[in-house]
Amino acid sequence: MLLEELIDRFAEKAPVAAMARALLAHVLAAEELDRLFREHSQRQFENELLFSSVVELLSLVVTKSHKSLHAAYRVHHAELNVSLTAFYDKLAGMELPVIRALVKETAGRMQRLAEQLEPQRPSLIAGYKVRIVDGSHLAASHRRIKETRNQRGAPLPGHSLVILDPARQLILDMLPCADGHAQERTLLPELAYELQPGQLWICDRNFSTVMWLHKIAASSAAFIIRRHGNMPLELEGSARPLGRVETGQLFEQIGYVPDSSGNRLRVRVIRIILDTPTESGEDEIVLLTNLPQEIEAGVVANAYRKRWTIEAAFGEITLSLRGEIDTLGYPGAALLGYAIALLIYNVLSTVKTTIRVVHGTETAEQMSTYYFADEISSTWRGIDIFLPQDAWRKRFAECDAPTLAERLRAMATRIRPQRYCKNPRGTKKPPPQRIGKGPHVSTAKLLSKRNE
Repeated sequence: MLLEELIDRFAEKAPVAAMARALLAHVLAAEELDRLFREHSQRQFENELLFSSVVELLSLVVTKSHKSLHAAYRVHHAELNVSLTAFYDKLAGMELPVIRALVKETAGRMQRLAEQLEPQRPSLIAGYKVRIVDGSHLAASHRRIKETRNQRGAPLPGHSLVILDPARQLILDMLPCADGHAQERTLLPELAYELQPGQLWICDRNFSTVMWLHKIAASSAAFIIRRHGNMPLELEGSARPLGRVETGQLFEQIGYVPDSSGNRLRVRVIRIILDTPTESGEDEIVLLTNLPQEIEAGVVANAYRKRWTIEAAFGEITLSLRGEIDTLGYPGAALLGYAIALLIYNVLSTVKTTIRVVHGTETAEQMSTYYFADEISSTWRGIDIFLPQDAWRKRFAECDAPTLAERLRAMATRIRPQRYCKNPRGTKKPPPQRIGKGPHVSTAKLLSKRNE
């Protein structure tokens, strides 16, 4: 049977998995990954174990196709031709510039592909390239490293700043940090290099610093940032009531954010008096923005509410993928695992984009990333028997964006949407009052009393 016929049969039965495998073969082409490593690595060298092989093996764990890295190594050790110790040593020494480049360069390729699939995608605010940024701290790892075994505190392998394009729902960049205790703000000077005219940065109050606001404004970019209580702010005049938004009453006035050199940045101060206090008991939200006055305060407030989309992305990565591999204690290894999870999240977002193009926006919004990931993990090992990774690379690695977009659209026509639909939960009920005194109870006895 020809390669094309095998791929076609697989796409008929598992179209989402077929689309994901095609995308991974395209963005994780071995030659490109190894080039990326050579360009960004400063201390490590390729030797016998290539970076592309490390990424491929780790992706099997991130997609839950294998339960552990050791299990994946045992299946593929003959292809790797290195010892398990050598493999873990390579992971432990992974460098942060390589990790960042993996996310950033593959995101660029998927962004170009998304533009082929859906050229006209509306921005959150017309005329601006919106970027949502937030920090993501990795969960504590096992105490496998000698220096962590006698520590009472849980060892934290690092954190990162993640940048999301909400229009395409693609993670564009990741700024990794090996120090799990460091604040998100410590990475802002590095993030400042990404500022460009025409961008709109939406951030929570952890990013509410004088330096960051002045840097954005100096770059001819815009911001919507929730004000931190310690942010210096000089108010001018009184607040004007502007009616309501969905969550409460809206007010606006002019303010100035001074820096240490005496420069004063003019901002719009948008205050939302909440109908219902937040979980932490706060009854108002104060937003700072330098967007022009033509963009109404209500539009600004609603745009800030979209910041939750990056939190939703983190939740999907945690639920559907294994981005935080707790057996990887070394920061480089743990952060590489998380970077691959971000990359695969982008793959699944591109699958959703294709579904939106073929089946419509309403259908795509009902699709569950969880069921996408479940199909990928459940079919991966079986499909590798008669369609190994080399076969996918042969067909899709060298595809240009228009050709791959056409192939993805053809696969998406075979999707039965009801198979992947979300299961929305009902209203959360309070836990029932527990009765009884014993440590155990017989289920059969309880059921026998149901009809009494």
